[in-house]
Amino acid sequence: MKGKTSQSKIDSLKNNKKLRIFLLFLAMSFLFWTLIKLSKNYISEVKFDLVYNDIPKNKLLQKEPNKTIKITIKTIGFKLLKYSLKKKTLNYSLTEIKRKKGSNYYSITKDNVNNLQAQLSAETVVLKINPDTLYFDLGVKKSKKVKVITNIDLQFKPGFNLIKDYTIEPKFVTISGPSKVIDTINEINTETVNWKDISKSFDKKINLKLQNNIISLSTNQITIKGNVEKITEGSFNLPFKIINLPRGYIISTYPKEVKIVYQVALKDYNKISKNSFVIQCDYKQTEKNNLEYLIPNIVDMPEILFDAKLIPNKIEFLIKK
Repeated sequence: MKGKTSQSKIDSLKNNKKLRIFLLFLAMSFLFWTLIKLSKNYISEVKFDLVYNDIPKNKLLQKEPNKTIKITIKTIGFKLLKYSLKKKTLNYSLTEIKRKKGSNYYSITKDNVNNLQAQLSAETVVLKINPDTLYFDLGVKKSKKVKVITNIDLQFKPGFNLIKDYTIEPKFVTISGPSKVIDTINEINTETVNWKDISKSFDKKINLKLQNNIISLSTNQITIKGNVEKITEGSFNLPFKIINLPRGYIISTYPKEVKIVYQVALKDYNKISKNSFVIQCDYKQTEKNNLEYLIPNIVDMPEILFDAKLIPNKIEFLIKK
């Protein structure tokens, strides 16, 4: 039994060795066959991306032109495989561009065949280009200043806030491009920015958002700055003044004072006093709007405050002559 088992193992090893040799020769045959095939010439249509250059002086593209062309080429299989697997970008010269009407221009693609041929391998021959004509909308270059609009959401940590509004620099940018496009643009927006848990002053760059790639900007970024401080809340009970009361009339109010609640940077808290505020009620406003109450308003307060409110916001009154 042992003899038969050993012989079976030997036969199995011989068969596996023959199979491996067969597969090796099969793979080498396929490789040689592939190399022979790829070394032959083929004719095929291949799609190429285009980049336009040599645009006439003081002219700009007003609309996106055709970005691709199909070229029928004759080349060896190796090159054809390369063009198929990795799309090649070709430069297309507008030196020979012709005007059709108004801002409409055209270019005969076969006029560019030598330029395109030079960008391909020596083994590649251009036989045909599709389409045979490319069309362009060219306009005169124009520039103007437009306002920058920010798209910014600032969220602060509890107890922190801006001392005053943030600033941006520059506030205006110069845009340049075809007049047909420039005339429709009156502002440039920043990219949308969401900053959370802000607890310190900031000085950051924000990208501007291009509406299309035909226009250019004097700068692609703005700088945003903001002074952030720890804030605190304060309050005072203050009397108020009544103005525009008719001559000879006496008025009584309830309450006699209002409470002002304000927010200020912690470092500036001691700079605020009762004398920092002037509050008044305009009787003419009440009379004009046929109201049964007076409305208190803050007419003067320190600039270093960034929020203040009055409690109550309505004052009951009695008036007599």
